[in-house]
Amino acid sequence: MDTLTANKTKIAYETSGSGEAGTVILIRGQGTQMTHWPESFYQAFTHQGFLTVRFDNRDTGLSDKFDHISDREMEILKQTALAGKEISPPYTLYDMALDVIGIMDGLGIPSAHIVGISMGGYIAQIIAAKYASRALTLTSIMSGSGSLDPRLMERLWLTRKSRENFIEEWVEYVQQFGSKKYLEGDDHSRQQAAAAYDRCYSPEGANRQLFAIASMKNGKELAKSITVPTLVVHGAGDLLLPPSRGRETAELIPGATFKLIDGMGHDIPPGLGKPLASVVLEHIHSTLKLTP
Repeated sequence: MDTLTANKTKIAYETSGSGEAGTVILIRGQGTQMTHWPESFYQAFTHQGFLTVRFDNRDTGLSDKFDHISDREMEILKQTALAGKEISPPYTLYDMALDVIGIMDGLGIPSAHIVGISMGGYIAQIIAAKYASRALTLTSIMSGSGSLDPRLMERLWLTRKSRENFIEEWVEYVQQFGSKKYLEGDDHSRQQAAAAYDRCYSPEGANRQLFAIASMKNGKELAKSITVPTLVVHGAGDLLLPPSRGRETAELIPGATFKLIDGMGHDIPPGLGKPLASVVLEHIHSTLKLTP
């Protein structure tokens, strides 16, 4: 793991692959770390000559935290957002998109294939819309384009827990919202949660990212302005963010392709990594006029 300063924020990142075929930037979702990317997913790009760049979003993992925001400020922001009113968050998804641009600048990457999941899909859409010259292609996975439903914000809000309770909560999450066809079992979920907790446990950071999502109000208009070749992927079994949200995004983005994956929920377990990467690679190769 290495670090660099992007958009005045220290970002932890990892890379793999030669880069002979180009670069793929992978953007994680709310509250998850770069270590949540299964090796089966990113190595599929590496094996075809791509450089993959994975990183901890700000307020997650080993990247900078914004812990100077007081508990009182957090509670006021939460109640305001739950009431459906506009908030002024500590930072926005546009700031997080600039983090990605800063990473690319720091690594000397002029343009790349941008892949984002969940919150990362929103960030990827901002990059494609506002910094189109930096995005060769866009892939938005298990994401959307509209405003965040306050009820979903309530569900995603995290409170600090013991290590044991955090692990069991993650097991329950995977059981409910995970990719049923590709489940690895509760032991795998426990190992994944324990590793994530030990590496960095920051529920407050995840909540601040939630504020960034909640403050996004022009997502649909933004999606309409995207001209980058786009693939929108969603799980048919996603119970957290329904497939209709992904389908709507594909309909908003001119010329976008929509792919529904059977048995996929709101996660990427190891068994789903390679088939999901194949879908993304097919999209990338089609834009490069190459044979997958």
